[in-house]
Amino acid sequence: MKAGDSASMTVVSLAAYEAATKDGLSPQEAAIQLLEKVEIRKFKDVLSLFASDREVRELLVNGLCANDAGRSRMSVDKKVRGWLAGKYQPTAREDLLELCFVLHLNTEDADAFLTMTGEEGLHWRDPRELVYAYALERGMSYREAQGLLERVMPEEAEACADETAQAASFTPLIRQEMKQCGTEEELREFLSRAAGRLGRLHNSAYRQFTAMLKVLEKPESYGLKSERRYTIREIVQEYLDRKLPSVREGRTLEEKRRSILADWPDEIVLSRMKNRRMDVTRKVLILLFLATDGGEEPQEEWVDEDWEQEPPADDADVTFRSSYMRINQMLAECGYRMLDPRNAFDWLVLYCMRVEDEGAGMDGLNERLTHVLEALFPPQAEG
Repeated sequence: MKAGDSASMTVVSLAAYEAATKDGLSPQEAAIQLLEKVEIRKFKDVLSLFASDREVRELLVNGLCANDAGRSRMSVDKKVRGWLAGKYQPTAREDLLELCFVLHLNTEDADAFLTMTGEEGLHWRDPRELVYAYALERGMSYREAQGLLERVMPEEAEACADETAQAASFTPLIRQEMKQCGTEEELREFLSRAAGRLGRLHNSAYRQFTAMLKVLEKPESYGLKSERRYTIREIVQEYLDRKLPSVREGRTLEEKRRSILADWPDEIVLSRMKNRRMDVTRKVLILLFLATDGGEEPQEEWVDEDWEQEPPADDADVTFRSSYMRINQMLAECGYRMLDPRNAFDWLVLYCMRVEDEGAGMDGLNERLTHVLEALFPPQAEG
């Protein structure tokens, strides 16, 4: 098995992983492989993992209608049928949180469900999601959780959650403190006491984002000539502007291409993230990792016990294993889902990291991404 493989992968996931990391796969061949052969995980597949043997459609329709008397049962049923048919899936965070209650999940299962459908689990520094976690653990309904939110949320917690600059906060400690709240009053007191440590923005993701952005803004100089500083616009043009279809044009594409295009960053988005006017997304973190190879190399030597059993075949394997482990470590530390070979964008990332020329470095990753995107979104598709 190749470097980076995981024994915990299912047969389908492992097949997708091996397809992405196969030696000698050209960008055109990779595009065909992804579009025609790789089995991407559907929303229906995720629902089946958490709905057990229950009738999923009836469960979802009944639950969603019970949460809001103003909803048309016919419209809700049509929406759910669209989810189960794989036409689309809910993406809004509040919608996914509501489904956690409809499916009667505990916090552990809700965390897994949100990670698989929304790219991150429960955000334990977000005061709103802290209250939802409290409600899920106690088997409350979504409407009961909303009522609890109105009763326990102090004004200072809501205000702090919208601040653009948040102090560093240790999320596991906040989670542990919240779990010690046994009553509604204790929860309200905790939210008030911890308001200064709470927030909706991801601090770890922002630190990773700024570190990698600095590498692109001020690249390392070689020789006597000092490298000039690059603007956000220049960085986007060099590393992220791939002449991709517009949002309007993207709506007409099939699901795999749509998911790759979704939330693709531009100059405005990167500037807003840099100024902490919007949260750093998982996709932006991954794209900056590909552009910088994760920024500076880690100081501590990373260890993989599997290596002693099966050493990598060549330097390219070593490079891939390092990138694969470091990007997953970065995502996990930021609270985001680690690379999933059954996700179309993640599959593309795995393919791009498998640079065969060990001397290619960052330019090799960037060039590989450019070529495979050109194969997936050829110029004639834009007109």
